[in-house]
Amino acid sequence: MAALLEESLAAGAAELGIGISDQDMALYRKYYQLLQEENSKYNLTSLEGEREVAVKHFLDSLCCAGVLDFNHKLVVDIGTGAGFPGVPLKINCRDMVLVLVDSVKKKVGFLDLLIEKLDLADVKTRWDRAETMGRAEEFRERADIVVSRAVASLNVLAEICLPLVKLGGWFLSLKGPGAKEELAGALRAVDLMGGGLERVENLILPIFNEERNLILIRKVAHTPEKYPRREGMPAKRPIV
Repeated sequence: MAALLEESLAAGAAELGIGISDQDMALYRKYYQLLQEENSKYNLTSLEGEREVAVKHFLDSLCCAGVLDFNHKLVVDIGTGAGFPGVPLKINCRDMVLVLVDSVKKKVGFLDLLIEKLDLADVKTRWDRAETMGRAEEFRERADIVVSRAVASLNVLAEICLPLVKLGGWFLSLKGPGAKEELAGALRAVDLMGGGLERVENLILPIFNEERNLILIRKVAHTPEKYPRREGMPAKRPIV
């Protein structure tokens, strides 16, 4: 009999139309075990139990694969924490190149350990703030896709994420209920950063029946040089 983690992943993935191989299942088991072993040290997640982690972390992250093609893309995950959504997406799509970014040093330490234990290729970690990266030539307007999950309000995310996206690329923001109201207050920031709202994909997360909204923003113009503002300013004085 399959363990609860694998059972929940298989059932939920089937409902979402996502395939998970036996090899991938083994990696999710290792991922879960490492989360359990290291959580108290790194303060990674408040979720407990195999079913919750399988659905609310792993499947929640994998929803992104249903709305964008990550094959052969440079993907930057801002505020990734314990690796969500970036690492589950990398497990699902091995040929993407992934940069995991977090401003908390100990979480980046966990990510380094995770990458080593899961033996993931073409994954880098970065202890940094998105505002700093958005002004650095190495990262500014280089990413095919920037993803962010449960980090900040959308108007703040637009300012810190869209400067990293290349022209024609995508910013994908994962949000729960209330996303459309949040989006309405972020449209000016999206426009100022060179973004254009493409669509919002609404879905219900399997098993727990929780609402999820995937906001897809296309980079249609270059971000003005003055953005993003210096560290902390987008959150302190958000564009409204």
